[in-house]
Amino acid sequence: MRIAYILSSLANSGPIIVAYDLVQLMIRNGHSVEVFYFDDKTDLDFPCATHRINMKSRFPFSGGFDMIHCHGLRPDIFMLLRKPLGCKTPVVTTIHSYMFSDHAFKYGKWQSKITARLVLASTVRDDKIILLSKHMMDYYSHYLPAKKLTYAYNSRLCDLSLKPKEDDERNILEFKRNSILLCSVSGLNHRKGLHQIIQALPFLPDFKYCIVGDGKERQPLQELAQTLGVADRVLFVGRKPAGFRFLQLADIFVMPSYSEGFPLAMLEAASMQKAIVCSDIPVFREIFSEQEIVTFELDNTNSLRDALITARREKEKLAANVHQKYLESYSPECFYRRHFKIYQSLVESKSNTKYHE
Repeated sequence: MRIAYILSSLANSGPIIVAYDLVQLMIRNGHSVEVFYFDDKTDLDFPCATHRINMKSRFPFSGGFDMIHCHGLRPDIFMLLRKPLGCKTPVVTTIHSYMFSDHAFKYGKWQSKITARLVLASTVRDDKIILLSKHMMDYYSHYLPAKKLTYAYNSRLCDLSLKPKEDDERNILEFKRNSILLCSVSGLNHRKGLHQIIQALPFLPDFKYCIVGDGKERQPLQELAQTLGVADRVLFVGRKPAGFRFLQLADIFVMPSYSEGFPLAMLEAASMQKAIVCSDIPVFREIFSEQEIVTFELDNTNSLRDALITARREKEKLAANVHQKYLESYSPECFYRRHFKIYQSLVESKSNTKYHE
């Protein structure tokens, strides 16, 4: 199968990382892939031909590709404006977040009602819309045609042989000493809810917290740690490539998000056999059970404290269970097979051509 992926950029960010992993898996399984992108941000080195385009570019896919897969607003707008009326190549798009919640954090509650609907309207000419969970399918069924919706769980391709640099490892181990080390790998914004972990630290004297990532919330988080008297127990590492490397040094991975499309960093932690504590939101409940993760009630410090104490006590069992679930349901092979099945169904329905894995 010959597949075109259209991306906003080649930046090292969540939706692009998903596409990057998918491209690698398609190539490994014998498919021909090309990537088209808009912004000149090229953090990720895609193992295929890449082409920079803009909104004025001619439609470059007629007659040559079996499948077109968009990731993001501008790729969808490009297809809306440039896709020929007689185009027989199937077009799918992946929506990577709960748009109304995500936009409410970015733009405010009322403005988000407009901006989110504009984004969803850009998918009108796509043949299929891939969502990241069953819960997300139900969420979007109120706004998009149900017959267009399907889902595919994400995965992560992590090179587990990668280690933190010696200086970074030494600094973290000196910081950790004999404590229980919590770790988040995350952008620093309010939606990620990292302040909740800092608020719980005064009640957990044996715990320390390492944050890998950066963003506009860094200074407020540092000030909160100072105010609560726990600044010496919070380490801001900053943004690092392959941030999952730092999980090797942690005891418990924490993800206190208010909203997530699909938690890539949590999959990284599961693949590395780490105990996980996360907020009690629908997507986390769908993908892992209470035998595999420990959840807490958002903005409830007592609930979070109890969850962290439970995770410390049952760390080995939780780590083993969540890793087994990752292998069974969220491995790269599962990710590939689900997408290939979606592609295969669309291609066969449009052209009566059969493709096999």
